[in-house]
Amino acid sequence: MRSAAALSTHPIASHATGDVIADILDLGHEPPDLVIVFATSAFSGAAEDILRAIETILQPTKLMFVASSGVLGAGSEVSSGAALSLWSFWSQTPEDDITFVGLDEGLAGLDYLTTRMLANAATLVVLGTPSLPMVTQTIDALCELSKTKNLSGGLLTGSHGAPLIRDNHAHIYGCVAIAFHSTYSRATLAHGSTSIGENMTITKSVGSMVCELDGALALDAVYNVLSKVPSEERSRTATQLALAVIDADSLTVIDVHEVLGADRDSGALAVAASLPSGTLVSLHRLEDPGSSSGICDALEGPAAAGALIFSCATIDPEADHEGVSDLGPLTESLGTAAYAGVHVATAIGPGSSGPGLSAAPLSAVIFGRRHH
Repeated sequence: MRSAAALSTHPIASHATGDVIADILDLGHEPPDLVIVFATSAFSGAAEDILRAIETILQPTKLMFVASSGVLGAGSEVSSGAALSLWSFWSQTPEDDITFVGLDEGLAGLDYLTTRMLANAATLVVLGTPSLPMVTQTIDALCELSKTKNLSGGLLTGSHGAPLIRDNHAHIYGCVAIAFHSTYSRATLAHGSTSIGENMTITKSVGSMVCELDGALALDAVYNVLSKVPSEERSRTATQLALAVIDADSLTVIDVHEVLGADRDSGALAVAASLPSGTLVSLHRLEDPGSSSGICDALEGPAAAGALIFSCATIDPEADHEGVSDLGPLTESLGTAAYAGVHVATAIGPGSSGPGLSAAPLSAVIFGRRHH
């Protein structure tokens, strides 16, 4: 399995398309199994021409166009103006590994075989438009259907009335699932937080009150962790505490819940969720919007074969000021620049109660890392 990404900020659609196609052709690979071209809103009206040129020259097995307010690709982020980000993917299997499934009519509009195929897909990337009726219910139903729970994606931001999602066969989607039948990957959410302590187990809780961590009073455990934080950061950290829920098998963060306060008399923590005894957790510090530190932690791991990233805000605040910014820290965390994606209004990804729409600022599906 391998992937490649290319990005162009040329303001003329034909020139930008030529730029990204040339970058992929220069690799000398066979036609890709999948190409997704992510575009800023400025290029929404040129979707058909862009798709036609890519289909003619790169000849991918599957091809899709996705428009949103900002794009990511090849180590860069563009938050305004014109940009194309092209992601090419070559599967590890000789069979047709990828299927597009339109979900405009919900799961009820699918036949039995298609429904079973979605349920058994190794990875699902789901993209939708917020204006589609019942889109959140459709996504919830799909997440419940999936057996792998390995989902990523998001609801796209506006595109000035032009279609947001379309393929090279003139199909326009209000919601679509891109199903990878056997490709190894790992879906993850970045929750905008950074770990400040070791993993602990909740040994006593009552509703949303966490009473004990590893057999000690929860508040004492917090004081112990804070004592190890540099003194200049301790006050800010204490006001931005959260409990991250850790998956016991993969040891990855699957949810982050804010610590709302503490009861000094009982030593219990009030948390913005009900976490039962036996839950593996870690103390985190919530980071400021736009901070990439928590995002890098979520994406860190062995070198990836590529990734698709869906961010609810600019990852690098410089992109808001300059329009284009470098995502070097993300490239280092993933071990590759072969990633692409778009800005979304709401992310879709894994959580402690299963996958679904999330308040997390970023969702990613990382290829070449096995899902646990």
